[in-house]
Amino acid sequence: MNKKTLVVMGNGPSLKDIDFDLLRKFDCFGLNAAYRAYERLNWWPKYHGCFDYVVTDSHAENFKKLSEGDNPIERFFYLQQVSNSPKVQKITLIPFRSSDKWNKSEADFSSFNDGGNSGINACQVGICLGYEKIILVGVDCNYVEHIQGVNITKDSRLEVVDELRENPNYWFGDYQQKGDRFNVPQAEKFHFIPWGEFAQKAETNGIEVINCSTKTNLSCFRRSTIEKEMS
Repeated sequence: MNKKTLVVMGNGPSLKDIDFDLLRKFDCFGLNAAYRAYERLNWWPKYHGCFDYVVTDSHAENFKKLSEGDNPIERFFYLQQVSNSPKVQKITLIPFRSSDKWNKSEADFSSFNDGGNSGINACQVGICLGYEKIILVGVDCNYVEHIQGVNITKDSRLEVVDELRENPNYWFGDYQQKGDRFNVPQAEKFHFIPWGEFAQKAETNGIEVINCSTKTNLSCFRRSTIEKEMS
């Protein structure tokens, strides 16, 4: 029997190499500001989420519109109850590195062990929903920590202050727009090490994770392609 499969979509540059028509054959989980591309692509994931407090605050009004809008997304997972829509599930995080809990059912949404970044947390939500195989796309981990047009704020966050036509960290140029606030990536602390830890826990708990990102710096998962995984 085929395992129930979920595609978790990171927003790295390599995502633009993926054939979105192939993704229509999978349940997909989109993240963060990627919603800005869905309508113009005429493509929608089954799930959308954000597990970063700063990004959630920055996009809360747009997340509200998205969750209440006329689109095919079935469920939304956010750190705030951005809308009264029954599609919105609030996720309450246990602070990063304060617990070894393995999230395994929807009951864990009210006390959810933070994996360190939105991609890992999307994988964990998928596991709670019953998915046993997770395919990663656009999970590149090749962040440029500081880019032109972005300033550091007084509270040590980052804010986009100029219109960005190109962005080396994301799969479309206007992924981040003027006024957006976000955290410094800190790739080693919140991406490389946590992904490796998640890889070990997933294997221990019988979850198959395959990295189909076309360009990635992660080496902790089996590599493949979307085309191969379809077969």
